[in-house]
Amino acid sequence: NHDNAMETSTITSIIDICALDKMRRCRNLSLAFLCIVLVGLAQSASDAANKGVYKVLKNNVPCIILQADIYLYLTYQTSDSEKDVVVHVPTSSTADAGYSTCDTTITTSGMSISSQLLRINLYHMTGWTIDLAFTKDNRLKTEGEKEFTLFQVNVTANFASDPTSFPDPKYPTQQYYLHVDPNDLSDLGGSVYADIGNSYYCPSEQKYAINDNDKYGPMAYIKFKLTTVQAYMTSATFGPKTICPSDQSGTDLVPIIVGSALAGLIVLTLVVYLIYRTFLPEEVLNLVNPDSHFDSDSAGGHDNDGNDKDSVLERF
Repeated sequence: NHDNAMETSTITSIIDICALDKMRRCRNLSLAFLCIVLVGLAQSASDAANKGVYKVLKNNVPCIILQADIYLYLTYQTSDSEKDVVVHVPTSSTADAGYSTCDTTITTSGMSISSQLLRINLYHMTGWTIDLAFTKDNRLKTEGEKEFTLFQVNVTANFASDPTSFPDPKYPTQQYYLHVDPNDLSDLGGSVYADIGNSYYCPSEQKYAINDNDKYGPMAYIKFKLTTVQAYMTSATFGPKTICPSDQSGTDLVPIIVGSALAGLIVLTLVVYLIYRTFLPEEVLNLVNPDSHFDSDSAGGHDNDGNDKDSVLERF
């Protein structure tokens, strides 16, 4: 009897150790899934904080909304050479309400183009502006005016405003223009477009030339990231998304990954709970739920009237 008791005690200890080990593993997996979900949520919050929001209003209703993180890559002339600089557009920059407009005509390359115009004033950078012009003119390949496109970007850079960051500029102020040719559409005009009523959505980095031809002056590029933009709006919210090609597959997978992670977390939590209950003593289970049927004699034997329980079950 003593040996049997020792053997039973040893088996019980092994079972307890295995149960604890399984619970630790499940807990670690649950924590891993939880970390994945939290990292994803933190990344989303970080992305939201790292982009500027610019609106052009008419009668308090936006006609243009741009959300993006923007960088400028500019070449400027010094007294004896050229210098390349990268300028991050502060996310606290604002739309110039006095210059931006929902209805204007832009004359470029001998064409008069009906447009909507957004001017961004760079925060704490006096004399620095970015003009972004949108149109639905079908001369710019907009499918019968059923689409809008970002067809022009112009930058005014006041290098003299910050001698430390931009030393020795030959010209205090430099302007950079995107040359518009309807017969040779720029990469920008051929990329940033959507149906009227829809928004253009592109979270990945996209870099476009403002000027890559010495014929039109110093080199300049613009990079957009975390971009959502819509022109010719009639309501205060973005329309359905037109996703840029480079993000179509990745964007489609995001909801699946997040949903799978949450489902896995729920399943693991349930498994941990069930394992925990499995190895609880019957006395504890009866304390938690006194109405449960965990008594050893409930599986067979006799009821209070002396009847064989198995035979009672067989009759039903």
